[in-house]
Amino acid sequence: MKDFISFIFMIAAARAALSLLQFFLRKKTIRPVSRGLMIVAKALLAIALAALPMAGPVVLRPVQPLMMAAYVVFLADAAADFLYSVFLAIRKGKRSFGVFQAVSVCCCALFFLYGFLNMQIVKPKDHTYTSDKLTDTHKIVFAADIHVGSAQLFSTTQKTVESMKAQQPDCVILGGDIMDDYTTKEEMQQTFALFCDFGCPVYFVYGNHDLQGHAEYAIGHQYTQDEFEQAMIDNGIVLLKDEFVQISSDLLILGRNDISDAVHRADPISLVNPDPDAYLVVVDHQPSEFVKKNMTLGTDLQLSGHTHAGQLFPLDLLYSLIGYVYGDYEADGAVMNVSAGACGWRVPLRTAAHCNYEVITLQPAAE
Repeated sequence: MKDFISFIFMIAAARAALSLLQFFLRKKTIRPVSRGLMIVAKALLAIALAALPMAGPVVLRPVQPLMMAAYVVFLADAAADFLYSVFLAIRKGKRSFGVFQAVSVCCCALFFLYGFLNMQIVKPKDHTYTSDKLTDTHKIVFAADIHVGSAQLFSTTQKTVESMKAQQPDCVILGGDIMDDYTTKEEMQQTFALFCDFGCPVYFVYGNHDLQGHAEYAIGHQYTQDEFEQAMIDNGIVLLKDEFVQISSDLLILGRNDISDAVHRADPISLVNPDPDAYLVVVDHQPSEFVKKNMTLGTDLQLSGHTHAGQLFPLDLLYSLIGYVYGDYEADGAVMNVSAGACGWRVPLRTAAHCNYEVITLQPAAE
């Protein structure tokens, strides 16, 4: 809650700074073409302020919330400027600084409110895949990118886990980045405890944030890897590190070490599939090596996360131009499902796709 209040103050400060700048410019005559260029410039600046926290260097961590707050303000202001300009062009009215500021503040408030609520609502998303390798129907719940302690209220995480349990799956797979550089040891232990006595096997694969690799830019290391893995053991969660697990005679799961752990991530050539006739589900937090590496294992379905579906609009559109974002991708008879994630990262703001976990139904192919 403290981070939530802090983020609101950052948005208010960025909004005040922009209003002050516009106040000094209010008496200058700005031609329609110049105003159009200003609107585009504000939108592009907002996109840059969204992209840098998500994909920029880790040294930006201390100022990332402020950059995201400025993203909200500039994108909302660009939208307000466009709408108000169109309105005045239609009504042939005279521009009022006070009216425009009111419109901009309203757009900013609505944009933030949508982003905040979108981060706190997590829904299941159903998928069905068929294969002639399958002889029985299987139901898997896959959840990635919860980022406990980073961008979502813990009560939301609790509700998400309860919803997952209500699906009555055959197994649950936690697909990495369940924890974060901002997760405390207590939060980590409380989260894993939610999966104790879940009623079905629970498997875990590492993401790039779980072991707090950049904690020096956050709140410092809160737990060791041994403490992390012991908490899983205490709650009956099975950790898969480039390991296969036979779910049934027709279903096999391989949990990959994350690509960020290059030292311990095995080359697929060294991984021996114990049952080539079974349907193989590969769980790899980051989707980037779907075709390049994991396809060589005989993958039928890959489950990944990591992207948060861009999290901040319009990063989802930009990411789709250069790689995997979210949804299904097919290659040589295999399918990869990239989850939009059960949360987001760093601030309580999600203006792109909704938060969700995946409910995967595997069925025998129809005869």
